[in-house]
Amino acid sequence: MKTLSFLLLLVAALVLAGCASSSSGSTRPAKVDPRTINWSERIGAYTYDQALTELGKPAVVGESSGGKTAEWVLRRTPRMSFGFGVGGGSYGSGGGVGVGVGSGVSPPPHGENLRLTFDTDGKLKEWTKVKY
Repeated sequence: MKTLSFLLLLVAALVLAGCASSSSGSTRPAKVDPRTINWSERIGAYTYDQALTELGKPAVVGESSGGKTAEWVLRRTPRMSFGFGVGGGSYGSGGGVGVGVGSGVSPPPHGENLRLTFDTDGKLKEWTKVKY
């Protein structure tokens, strides 16, 4: 009986120790608000990996021989769509035929993005806010 109690106590201690270590070991840096950062001060020192840590996954990434460009969404504006239709009909005792044509237009998403451009070493070389 003593051996069984000891084993149960040991298992419970290991489970609790595992829970405690996993919660303290998984602390992530808090995300920052990119609108409050002075990006000009970070040119030449800030890296793409730091951007991923602070800002999360970018909405758009492009690569070229000169480096990498990434965009993060700062603000989205509501999407609106417009439509119109044309149709025909008849009135009276005779038969009628109707034809309808419809069309809809949806504009591309609008908003403001932060565009960061990194050199081939992964260091920030320029930044801009882009409005769509």
